[in-house]
Amino acid sequence: MRKVKDIFLNCLTYLCSSFGFIILIILIAFIFKNGIGLLDFDLLKDDYFETVYNVKIDDPENFRLGGFQDPKLADGYFSQKWGIVLVDDENNSHENIVVIAYISEQSPFNSVTNVSDESRVKLKAGYEISKISLTNAMNDYISALAKNGAEEMVTKLEEATIITDMIVTTGGGGIRGSLLTTFYLIGLTLMISLPLGISGAIYLNEYSKKNRFIGIIRAMIDMTSGIPSIIFGLVGAIIFIPAMNSLISSTGGSIASGALTLSIILLPIIIKTTEESLKVIPDSYRMASLALGASRTQTTFKVVLPNAFSGILTATLLSIGRIIGESAALIYAVGTAIKDTVVINEKSTSLAVHIWSLMSGENPNYELACAISIIILIVVALISLVIKIISKRASKMEVN
Repeated sequence: MRKVKDIFLNCLTYLCSSFGFIILIILIAFIFKNGIGLLDFDLLKDDYFETVYNVKIDDPENFRLGGFQDPKLADGYFSQKWGIVLVDDENNSHENIVVIAYISEQSPFNSVTNVSDESRVKLKAGYEISKISLTNAMNDYISALAKNGAEEMVTKLEEATIITDMIVTTGGGGIRGSLLTTFYLIGLTLMISLPLGISGAIYLNEYSKKNRFIGIIRAMIDMTSGIPSIIFGLVGAIIFIPAMNSLISSTGGSIASGALTLSIILLPIIIKTTEESLKVIPDSYRMASLALGASRTQTTFKVVLPNAFSGILTATLLSIGRIIGESAALIYAVGTAIKDTVVINEKSTSLAVHIWSLMSGENPNYELACAISIIILIVVALISLVIKIISKRASKMEVN
């Protein structure tokens, strides 16, 4: 009976301990299944919003028509008359689109006229063509739509002599702006929080005395690390946004106010991690340095801190992971406006807030949200791996 009871308890232990792992695997599988199809370099470098041009080519006498050499691109349809290769593709909404794959240097498509302001527009490979309206030698009107495919569009181009109207878009659906915003937040936040956090840890471990006041400070640091981040977002909205509005002429939330908000979130992490790394430095190092005539400050900055570098680096990496994954505080402190032009004194979105924006509308974009989630998971996994390597090396150094 006792053996049966032990087996039951062991099985229950394994079941409970593996439950979280199973949920994690299911979550990762769902994210990769829905987002891996969008994950490519174009997603990282493209703007989120597309630019639409309504253009025309109504003066063919100034251009060369016909006689272009076929570049023989795979799955491409080549117009010898206009020197352009079109291919079929799908956008992020799984709609059929026609994309420019190649334009000859002498092609009329290299310089078209914008119908709205008569300016010149240079089309490039990667642009999408939604519709072309053209006329042939008999002045018959012809229309070619992207939904009918690239082959039909090229066939009608071969018949045309003048392109009277063409709708071209620069794509869209990329996360370049949110990626840049995340990098800006990482850089600004670390510039603010690391000096403050490391200095605080040095004071608490190297200079402070054990009294009630220092005990209260340590208790406040521990309590601050447990405050929900959305409360920090309210602090950012109430304090940092008005401050930045007066200092850098921002209007509402900005990357600067978001960096300040993230800084106070990260301070407990940096202080505690750095302080723990300072505590493991043997006192014999300090005593030896002081015995050789070094001052306390010289000992701290030339002996203690270099030996605590692995712990400080760990604190930095943990901070970067927290910045990348933070969303609740940034919704209040920065805003949720997805932007392709990133400016420090304007609203923008980080990668995590971008996911929130995609999922908060009436038509959630699960595919793009999952693709961004994969990027965040990969970065966080790499950071965790680096932290483990650093910790392992630090442990070996301590043994030696």
